[in-house]
Amino acid sequence: MKASKVEISLPPVSVIIAAYNEQAFIETTISSILESGFPCEVIVVDDGSTDQTPKILEKFGERIKVITHPTNKGKGAAMASGLKAAAGEIVIFCDAHLLGLKQHHLLSLVLPLTYGSAKAVLGVDIPEKISPSLLKAAPFLTLTGQRAYYRADLLPLVTAMEDLGYGVETFLFTKFPRDKTAIVLLPGLVHLAKQDTSSLIAATIGYLRESLEILETLARIQGLVPKELTELRQRVSALLAKYMGTREVNNNT
Repeated sequence: MKASKVEISLPPVSVIIAAYNEQAFIETTISSILESGFPCEVIVVDDGSTDQTPKILEKFGERIKVITHPTNKGKGAAMASGLKAAAGEIVIFCDAHLLGLKQHHLLSLVLPLTYGSAKAVLGVDIPEKISPSLLKAAPFLTLTGQRAYYRADLLPLVTAMEDLGYGVETFLFTKFPRDKTAIVLLPGLVHLAKQDTSSLIAATIGYLRESLEILETLARIQGLVPKELTELRQRVSALLAKYMGTREVNNNT
C-alpha cells in the first residue's frame, strides 16, 4: 500500500544509493522509497556489482535512474557519480541495505535544510532516548550513510570524494561547521550490518577495507599520508573488492 504524498513544499530532491553487491536488500530499499509518497528522483549507482544487483535494478525500469560503474571504484566514487547525475537541489544519500524506510525518515533528513539553517544533516537509527547533544559528540556519526545536503555545496568536493572510498563520509563531516550540522533520529529505521547481507568472510573483508579507507582519510586530513601510501591503499582495496566479488559469485552458483 502506497503512502500518501507529502504536502509540505520542498525543493526538488534526489535520493542517491551507492550499491555494490547488494542483491539481498536493494529491492526492498528502493521499493520503500518509491512507495513512501516522498517526492524525489531515485538514483542508484551500481558500483561494479558481480552478483544479481544489476538484474534487480532492471526491474524498476524508468522509475529509477541507474548509473553503472564497469568496475568497483569505491563508495566515494559512487556517491560522486550520483551527485553529478542528480537533478535535485537537495541530495539525500541512503545506504542500500535498509529496512523500514518511511516518508517521515526522508522528511527528517530534508527539513533542517529547508526550514532551518543546517548545511548538512546526519540521520542515525538509534533509540530516541539518546540526547541529540550527546549524539553530536559521538565519533560514529561521521560514518552514517543516511545524510542530506544542498547539491551546490557538494559539487566543489566531487573530485576529492571520488578517491576516498569508505572514507568519504568522514571527509564530508569535516567540510561543514558543527553548528551547521543537524543530527536527526530515524526511529524505526534498521540499518543492516554487513554480516546480515553477506557471508561472514565477505563481511570481515568488507570491514577491513572500510577501516583502511577511513583511517587513510583521517590521516590525509591531517596531512600525514604520502602519495605512495594512498596508492598502496587503493591497490589493497581493489584486491579486497575483487575477492569480495568473487565470493559473492561463488555463493550464488
